[in-house]
Amino acid sequence: MIICPVCKSKMKKIERKYICENNHSYDVSKYGHVNLLLSNQKNSKVPGDSKEMVLSRKNYLEKGNYEGISNGVNKIVCDNLDEKSEINILDIGCGEGYYTNRLRDTLDALNIKSNIVGIDISKEAVIAAAKSYKGIEWVVASASSLPLEDESLDFIICMFAKIIPEEKMRTLKKGGKLIVVSTGEEHLLQMKEVVYENVRVECYSPVEDLNIFSHIETVNIKYKTKIEGQESIENLFNMTPYRWRSPKEGVDKLFLLNELETTVEVNIDIFEKK
Repeated sequence: MIICPVCKSKMKKIERKYICENNHSYDVSKYGHVNLLLSNQKNSKVPGDSKEMVLSRKNYLEKGNYEGISNGVNKIVCDNLDEKSEINILDIGCGEGYYTNRLRDTLDALNIKSNIVGIDISKEAVIAAAKSYKGIEWVVASASSLPLEDESLDFIICMFAKIIPEEKMRTLKKGGKLIVVSTGEEHLLQMKEVVYENVRVECYSPVEDLNIFSHIETVNIKYKTKIEGQESIENLFNMTPYRWRSPKEGVDKLFLLNELETTVEVNIDIFEKK
């Protein structure tokens, strides 16, 4: 599925290199990932999540508080297999690979052969994924120029990541499914009530932005989770965008807590390529 980011020709993995038909080559790192992000695709010197943010998210997710989100996505994929025995999947904005790996494990348990590519613009995130989870193609790349063949994918998973409709349309097979996960109205409500005096209710729907696809269904997942320990509470906060724009007094108050029960709510929108 992977193509050269320069000339868009097919690539083969030969030992520790990806080599395209025009002899452009890219080294596979000692961790097992490949960097296909071109310099003109970077939006900063170090694009994407920092090492600190990646570590916070990894440590938090491994506690299992967001397992319900992962299970919801995995069920949707399994419900839409259409008797396929082998599928190609892209996880855009895969981060440290928690959700990607759990999906692969779910499909393995059903004896479904899956060829999965995890892409993120953050080199630190992809390195963390490659270190932890094997058997998945981990790639540093931009969502605005996916290094993947046209109509090569059965599923694209987009969890809390930037939406670029044209690239998703190009790489999905006809009838392929796009699964977009967005935060719901009450997501982390109790955490926000600690940090902010006035809490805004926020909810984004991707349906209008993805009107080139057929919208099949919105699945809401909502449950309470108890976060135990100051470190886990800090990890949760540091993996959210609120870390950039929150009052210091509120953050200090949050970080003094030893436990926090909060709502987890996401909407999972399922789209199909027409």
